[in-house]
Amino acid sequence: MNSDAQLQPPLRPKEHGQAADRKDMLRGRLLAPELLRAFVAVVECNGYTPAAQYLHRTQAAISQQIARLEDCTGIDLFEKPTRQLRLTEQGRVLLDYARRLLALNNEAMDKLRPGIVSGSVRMGATNLYATTVLPSLLAEFSELYPAIHIDLQVGVAEEMQRKLGPAFDLTINAFQGGEGNGLLLRKDPVVWAVSKRASPQHKRPVPLALLPQGSLLRRWGEEALTAVGQPWVVVQESSSVEVLKASVLAGLAVGVFQEATIRPVADMRVLTPEEGFPKLPSSEMWLERANRELPRAAKCLYEFLLEQLPPWVAE
Repeated sequence: MNSDAQLQPPLRPKEHGQAADRKDMLRGRLLAPELLRAFVAVVECNGYTPAAQYLHRTQAAISQQIARLEDCTGIDLFEKPTRQLRLTEQGRVLLDYARRLLALNNEAMDKLRPGIVSGSVRMGATNLYATTVLPSLLAEFSELYPAIHIDLQVGVAEEMQRKLGPAFDLTINAFQGGEGNGLLLRKDPVVWAVSKRASPQHKRPVPLALLPQGSLLRRWGEEALTAVGQPWVVVQESSSVEVLKASVLAGLAVGVFQEATIRPVADMRVLTPEEGFPKLPSSEMWLERANRELPRAAKCLYEFLLEQLPPWVAE
């Protein structure tokens, strides 16, 4: 017998059809979900820094994941320079697949664990709701869904409008009348407020205690005084309404607040147009959701808030 023939491995029947396709699939290179998640986050958050904040990672880690994904696929995802964040044609193709693969991954996890809803929800809210209404509601929600993590951030109106979708799944935000979408929660007059024990309103320029740039109330106050030729200066800026109220009560400045915020404060009063402070618009508070497919965890929170937060009804 030929010795060469004895050394040859036995021939195996050639595989055809689905069996061969499955083995080819197992031999292919895999796209790691964490790399796809970083890629989608950079696109939807419009930047590496907001994507890092959204995923609770460092910016360096996100940059490394994008580099690994480009190395794995052999393509450039973004046009140069990368700070412009314009997708290449191949990047746009991969983005569509990445979204579908991540959605399929979430669907598989939901099927395997039908009774457990987990994940993170990113929510923005005004100071008023974040400090008064939401704490008890979110505590109740956590009892129902202990595996859901809620990242609640206090923000100003314009910032939250920009971030709804890219960075926030849900927001409770302030709008001028008729500009919000979703569920209208309340309407509030916006007023000038001052301590009953001091008269900073008589100073020139008028000292103001205001929320940061991007706040509707700040913009309305500054524009109203400018329109009537009243000089003003911001002497206190804070994202905390309680800090601003304390400054006003101390006689440091005039504040701009939703009327409901100062109504319980006995030592504060509202300034009138007769005193040189123009009437300000009313604000509306809206519960809004991102205009995209929400993760299951975010859907649960949104539906819970719809049930728990009473819609505004005209008196």
